[in-house]
Amino acid sequence: MKKGVLLMTGVLLLVGLGAWGWHHHTAAPAPRTTQRATPPTKRARALTLRELRRRPKLTYAALIDYAVHDTHVMRWQEVADYQAGWQVEIDRVHGARRYSVWPDRNIQTSEKKLEPNWFTLKGHRVTYQSFVVHSDGDYTVYRTTLKRVVRRLNAQHAAARVRRMPERLVVKDATR
Repeated sequence: MKKGVLLMTGVLLLVGLGAWGWHHHTAAPAPRTTQRATPPTKRARALTLRELRRRPKLTYAALIDYAVHDTHVMRWQEVADYQAGWQVEIDRVHGARRYSVWPDRNIQTSEKKLEPNWFTLKGHRVTYQSFVVHSDGDYTVYRTTLKRVVRRLNAQHAAARVRRMPERLVVKDATR
């Protein structure tokens, strides 16, 4: 009987240790789910006044983008279609260069019925003008500087968008 009790105690002890070992065994560590490091997004170079002075089409693009997004002159929304592009006509009015901005780079003379939005550029001063429809010849005028335009576009991270715009921009210079 003593042998049976010892045998039974030994078996129970062995089963108990096995169960305890099975329960507390050191399993392989669970795979950690780490977030992959996202590659840094490429940010477009910031626009500079020097670059705008050297590239007139980029200057026109920057001024159009600023007018559409920041002047809050409703008529500038007419040229907000970035897919259609723009046509900029340069002519002289009262001795100053005037840059008329038409929506759609392929617009024909027959389609130019309403007076366009335009801007003048004198040194670093920019003046936007828009004819007020259904008025007695009133114009909405908005003044700013090229420095402010560049600062605002860079703050909005719009440099990449502005750099793509000259591809869809046609310039017709009537002063030559």
